[in-house]
Amino acid sequence: MKKANLLLLLLVGAAACATGGYLQADVAYGRPRPARYVYVVPVDRVVIVTRDVLVSRGWVVYRVQRSGRERIIWARHGDDRIVRIFATPDGNRVMLRGWSEVREREYGRHGKHGKYKGWKRHGPPDEIMTQIDVRLRAR
Repeated sequence: MKKANLLLLLLVGAAACATGGYLQADVAYGRPRPARYVYVVPVDRVVIVTRDVLVSRGWVVYRVQRSGRERIIWARHGDDRIVRIFATPDGNRVMLRGWSEVREREYGRHGKHGKYKGWKRHGPPDEIMTQIDVRLRAR
């Protein structure tokens, strides 16, 4: 059992080193839900529209990751909210899905100056995905 845990730790470490210090999202979090939105547009157009929608809603896009043909757009809102939008090309179509996470705090007697407990999945960012959908279909 200990050998299996050590092997898993080495594989995760190697994956983190291979991606420039970042662990790939699908390795760390698993795959999010299947795509609800499918478009017949270039993947670069989807990335541009997604970035524009996120910025117009007050999010800061801090990373656009290439994972094979897939693009993962990472954005944050303040220090406690993160969203990831996955744009996956499939032939002449692009499938779009997303996931958001919220950082949980552990509050003590000192009010809002508590410790962070970690990140918790919050579900798909439906408002953002709907606005991206409207913009891509209006093309």
